[in-house]
Amino acid sequence: MTRLRRFFAGDGDCLDGDKIVLYEEFAHISRVLRMKAGDRLIVCFNDGRDCECEIESFDKDCVRLKILSVSCCAAENDVGVTLFQGLIKGERMDWCLQKAVELGADEIRPFVGRNTVAEADFKKIERFNRIAKEASKQCGRAFVTEVKEAVRLRELPRFFGDFDLVLLCNEHESQKTLSDALDGRLQLTRVAVIVGSEGGFETEEINLLVDAGAVSVSLGRRVLRAETAGLYALSVLNERLNNRKI
Repeated sequence: MTRLRRFFAGDGDCLDGDKIVLYEEFAHISRVLRMKAGDRLIVCFNDGRDCECEIESFDKDCVRLKILSVSCCAAENDVGVTLFQGLIKGERMDWCLQKAVELGADEIRPFVGRNTVAEADFKKIERFNRIAKEASKQCGRAFVTEVKEAVRLRELPRFFGDFDLVLLCNEHESQKTLSDALDGRLQLTRVAVIVGSEGGFETEEINLLVDAGAVSVSLGRRVLRAETAGLYALSVLNERLNNRKI
């Protein structure tokens, strides 16, 4: 069975009954993909639903669709996860963001610590969000993962109140694993994962985050790269916290 292409409706797009008018994706649908009347696709309104649609017609700046069916997207997790990712130098950050979306992160906030090598270029956030949107399409998400503006590590504790559990991935932790921290926690709705950049964390930074409520956890016996540590943690969370059967 052919997998239908997925698009996210933007602020300027219209939903009226069983009709959708897309403006933002018009060029992509008509000129890049060369789709035509009668073709089917999925449209998401960032509300957890998949709208299967059929193209009815094209105007000079929009495509008109008819909704055939609406269903809940099965790709979303039961527990919301935010990844606080230390900025990584070069294209590895792009790759990390893409894979984090695929593994279910619904929000990503880059941060800068004492040992961060990459510069905090706030202009990159727009590009990061384009990467996240394309990854959300590719992996069948119903929501576009949002990449927030980068902050300093010392600012992270102000976000902790939004979560039931904040996990600090710490290569020096020897007492508690990620799985240990999840044992017995059955009522979680939002979880945060903090992963450092290439240089890791200073002791003072670890103490700051733990004192603010983060739980220091080990990701195993091996030292993981900055771009893979968060992905490992997300994979464990997917397995342990999401109860929906495939």
